[in-house]
Amino acid sequence: KAKGHHVIALDIEAESNLHVYGEKLCLVQIYDGVNSAIIDPFNIDTDTLKLLFENSKILKVMFDAGSDLSLLKNACDIEIRSILDLGPAVKLLNYDKKDLHSVIGFELGIVLEKKRKYQQHNWTKRPVVRQAIDYAITDVKYLLALKDIILAKLYSRKLLEPFVLENLQIQNKDYTRDPEDKYKKISGYSRMNSHEKVLFRKVFDIRDKYAKLCNMPPHNVIHKADLINTVMNPEIIDEIRSAKKISPEMIRDMRRELKKAVKA
Repeated sequence: KAKGHHVIALDIEAESNLHVYGEKLCLVQIYDGVNSAIIDPFNIDTDTLKLLFENSKILKVMFDAGSDLSLLKNACDIEIRSILDLGPAVKLLNYDKKDLHSVIGFELGIVLEKKRKYQQHNWTKRPVVRQAIDYAITDVKYLLALKDIILAKLYSRKLLEPFVLENLQIQNKDYTRDPEDKYKKISGYSRMNSHEKVLFRKVFDIRDKYAKLCNMPPHNVIHKADLINTVMNPEIIDEIRSAKKISPEMIRDMRRELKKAVKA
């Protein structure tokens, strides 16, 4: 192993119920200070990916890693070890603009084009277009240089210890989600009584079942607001609008299941 390769910059691109059903790890981007690489997780088994992510001897420099850690744990059963997350430093140092591209511009003088279309890009599509790959690799290309500047600033301002503490908290957090969380995050759920919550969970699970069958985001099958309305006012079930890609037969079957669930 070449000197210095025990420290890498790391980022991922993922799908989270935006274009298709479920959460999926779609790309892994790494940079070792000399070379950059893109790993396609669709062509590598999870155990092989764990050799990188769960190797505690490789320091992985990331930025705002929380959502990535959550997705990897819950979608892939992968826990990233030995992380240095620069996100907390940006808050401690109180930058005016705290997104990665703005901090890179401020500290390194490198202006990165913010290609909004790639922020909601469908990373499940293959082949991945060249422009999307270039966008993905940009976020890791400057992380190592940024790390050196940020650590020096933290030290000079006596902020290194709170930064280390926040990183330990990020590293040690259990990112396993409570199965109830998917229900609780729907607006209006907390105001329901216990009986309504039981019905809501049934309706939610029916939507999830058909979203998985159709391989589409659940909100395209039944909108979040209609989940609550179905429980409170079952008469609207026949008026629920779904994506045109869902066959009339499937919509009919889903409505039948919904009616049965709310009457139970």
